[in-house]
Amino acid sequence: MTETPQVIEPRTLLTCIPLFSGLRPERLSRLGAACRIDDVPAQTNLYRAGDHIGTVRFLISGAVKRYIPLEHGAEKVLSILQPGQLFPMGELFSGPRHASSADTIAPSVIAGFASEALLDIARHDAGFALRLTENIARQHYRSEFEVASHHSQSVTRRVLDYLLRLAGDERGIAGETTVQLDASKKLIAARLDMAPETFSRTLRQLSEEGVIVVDGRTIHIQNATLVAGTDTESGPPRALYSRLQKGAAATAPGAGTLINQCGRHRMLSQRMATAWVLIARRISAESAGVSLRRFRDQFQRNLAGLAAMALPAELAEPLEALQMAWMDFQHCLSQTSQGKTQAERVFDRSEHILAAADRLTGNATRWAGSEEAEWVNIAGRNRMLSARMTKLFLFFDWGILPTEVSRLMAASRAEFDDNITRLETLSHGSPEVSAQLAIERKQWRDFLNVVDHPDDRRSGARTTHARVLLAASEPLIRQADTTVKVFERLAEQGSPQAA
Repeated sequence: MTETPQVIEPRTLLTCIPLFSGLRPERLSRLGAACRIDDVPAQTNLYRAGDHIGTVRFLISGAVKRYIPLEHGAEKVLSILQPGQLFPMGELFSGPRHASSADTIAPSVIAGFASEALLDIARHDAGFALRLTENIARQHYRSEFEVASHHSQSVTRRVLDYLLRLAGDERGIAGETTVQLDASKKLIAARLDMAPETFSRTLRQLSEEGVIVVDGRTIHIQNATLVAGTDTESGPPRALYSRLQKGAAATAPGAGTLINQCGRHRMLSQRMATAWVLIARRISAESAGVSLRRFRDQFQRNLAGLAAMALPAELAEPLEALQMAWMDFQHCLSQTSQGKTQAERVFDRSEHILAAADRLTGNATRWAGSEEAEWVNIAGRNRMLSARMTKLFLFFDWGILPTEVSRLMAASRAEFDDNITRLETLSHGSPEVSAQLAIERKQWRDFLNVVDHPDDRRSGARTTHARVLLAASEPLIRQADTTVKVFERLAEQGSPQAA
């Protein structure tokens, strides 16, 4: 249990709530005297529809669900309250009884104020009454806009808007913003008027599009994939993702989209080999097994998506070669042997399928025939190199083909540095592109610092070092992937082949 009741005094809390700023000291003291701060366990009912309204609450930490009970045990979720919100403000002025019910959905710390004390201050303080009215009006406006958007917007748009609301004002033009889902997926889906399966499927779609990275209830929003919205007449300003405006995927993709999809196989081939070697070395083997299955599924879906497209003739033969290499690689990964001899086979097949994927991507780039297309290819190479360096290090650290792997590591480092320098010269002063490349370069330096300067290279510390390396590689790969999306968007805007 939190020690908040012993740490936060009511008057101290009140001075931190904007609504109460400007209250005269005697009124602040009176309201503080009528305040109580409680630790409330998860799944605790705070009030029910029909109960007398005697308390206005302020959520200090945790999460609360407001809902209307329906027949047969069903419910309509009205809102999922975040820390810093007062509730139920609208109901306070609508009648003596609650129209909704409220339950905690996580362990919460809640301050409660006697509603009569709050109303009495509003009767005698015009400034406070105005702030109170503005607070209620903002909540009402947000509620009206959400109701309208739920009926007029796609489920993808609704989910993205929800995630951006969680991010608040923290989102920048580059890098990533990390948010925590404030409730179960089932409850969030109910709040957004969709089935839980639809919510999960939409998260996966946004993840595959490169807009977000999902890690359990942690969501990393890739800021540079979003652009500022200009449609503010019907609601608050919104961030837009260009792919979302297109509806169903076209059978003839734009050049940037095609190159990105072809190039993604390069990165996934390296990630599968990394997952395999982690399993073989018994380093986070359980999570590595989950990752291997996920990367396999992504590779297979991506490959099937390409096969279903109306591709140019120049890509037919290299696509078939990639499909053959994929069959061979899958067979190699599925072998029960996990010794060093099998490790050499896995390494060899991962290099073979990488070459096949690189050839396909190169052909797609040459077919596009534009400078913008080459940008996407270069950015995609760095995405692959981010994953490749992790693979190479783990095989090298295990003593697999040390001379060859050491040579490949040096070549990969040199190419990444050269590629990002080339991309920086292509930014043409774009703040968004420059900011994203600066973040990717920093992540690359941080990653290499882990590679080059482990705390302890003794045999007993190798597992720890590998885990630290993996932790450093994940944000690097995420940022490299976002950079590809930025250049893909530029290619779609400028390439003659763009849809």
